[in-house]
Amino acid sequence: MSLSASLLLWLAQGAVPCDANTRVVLVPFERVALPSADARALEDATRRAVAALPEACLESRDDTVARLRGSGASLSACGNAECRSAQAGALGARRLVRGVALGVGGRRSVALTVTDARGPETRAHFEAPATTPGEAEARARQALQQVWSPLGTAKAAPRGSRLLPKVLLGTGGVALAVGVGFGLAARSTESKVSKNGGECAAAGEGFTDCFASRLDDGRRQARTSNVLLGLGALLGVGGALSFIWELP
Repeated sequence: MSLSASLLLWLAQGAVPCDANTRVVLVPFERVALPSADARALEDATRRAVAALPEACLESRDDTVARLRGSGASLSACGNAECRSAQAGALGARRLVRGVALGVGGRRSVALTVTDARGPETRAHFEAPATTPGEAEARARQALQQVWSPLGTAKAAPRGSRLLPKVLLGTGGVALAVGVGFGLAARSTESKVSKNGGECAAAGEGFTDCFASRLDDGRRQARTSNVLLGLGALLGVGGALSFIWELP
């Protein structure tokens, strides 16, 4: 009887160990411009959100803290996903969740990094109003749901398939090419009307109207060229920045 009672107590305390395929380790949050109590509240809300995710066996905070103390330098600062993935493996975790609680600009927010032991890594960010009970957990759950599942397929995606930078660079190139075309057309129109009125010279009494019409055409072509050249340059810069941002 006492053995059964002990077993039930052991189960009630959540002592069932996590295996390496489901264990999730959430490292205690770092904090920036935020009181420690607020940072801990955001961490606890995120923990509840992680624990509610499918196939996630979240290690308790006490166990994680004890494990980190025993690991020594194994969780030193990392500058790339490969290093953080190795850290997850060293902790026996399927996934490693890091967070930074921020109190910048009068707003509370959390920046999360989710690293898979097999290599992929995703990031999430959510704001957490201090006045709404349960809002932090709901927003943490929503942010995590958007990045949790893709980890299973992120490694299979080819590194060269950066779609957004390619689209921006391609569209920017087309805009630049068309803008150059309109610029050449505007110059051609200007050249024609500047030589004795061009084709308007034979318009007789309608010379003034013809000349004004051609002049307006040239101005429209020049404006269109300027807009397209500016748009092309902007898209090109955006594509380059997106390409750099997506670098591992």
